[in-house]
Amino acid sequence: MRIGFLGLGTMGAPMANNLRRAGHVVTVWNRTAARAEPLVKKGARPAASPAECAAGQDLVFTCLTDESALEAVLEGPTGVLSALKAGDVLVDCSTAGPRAARSVEERCKARGVSFVAAPLLGSKAFAEKAQLVVLMGGPAAAREKAHKAVVAFSARCIEMDGAEQAALLKVAVNAVGGAMMSAFAEAVALCSAGGIEPSRVVEVVQASSFHSPVYLMKGEQIVNRDHEPRFALSLAEKDQRLAQEAAAALGARMPVNAAVRQLLRDAVESGRGAKDISAVAELTMELASKK
Repeated sequence: MRIGFLGLGTMGAPMANNLRRAGHVVTVWNRTAARAEPLVKKGARPAASPAECAAGQDLVFTCLTDESALEAVLEGPTGVLSALKAGDVLVDCSTAGPRAARSVEERCKARGVSFVAAPLLGSKAFAEKAQLVVLMGGPAAAREKAHKAVVAFSARCIEMDGAEQAALLKVAVNAVGGAMMSAFAEAVALCSAGGIEPSRVVEVVQASSFHSPVYLMKGEQIVNRDHEPRFALSLAEKDQRLAQEAAAALGARMPVNAAVRQLLRDAVESGRGAKDISAVAELTMELASKK
């Protein structure tokens, strides 16, 4: 298929590359044009604007940082929506929350365009290995068409009828992840304050019924003080905010998530936003060491 792909960040670049490797004709665009060059050298086609990237494609994918980045790419005289026509399919892989999904879906419907929300579960390594889990919500025919491309970068696709539902499920799952990481970081900090090495915490947690690949992977980063971003703290905090906003819209309370968001926000405000979420352990250890 002819595919337009916008957003070549940590996740988007390997996803677009896997689409190319699967034999699709991929046109790419990124706000920082230099990010597109490696893919262009491999055979992808460059676009000068979002509209040029989206025009005349069988499918258009967006994979952007947050709802504001998504809006910037969609709207305006050179935005994606200006180039889409009736019958086109827009697939958004961003984690932008249910409110953004509802808004984009409404604007697409007004143009006769089908919208599929397809947020992702997985990290850069999973994207590179085509092992992502995709939560895909939208019209059945559009999901079926999108699925033919999504298999190029995913191991599993979980489908539901509504785009807003897919977006809500993604922020709910990320709320779980944020709570897991925050609790683990506090456990490491507590033990460190008592003279127990982080490596021993990882060992014991992994030997318990609470074991998880998350604790093994992030624990190794904490032990090695390697906080090169696989999933940036700033993005993790953004996802907790989206969960809080979704809860408020539904009249629900999420007190655990509110506490997690505050901890991650404090970590971001301490200058760690560009580091991996594992760097929240730096903050929890600082807090635990204060008398």
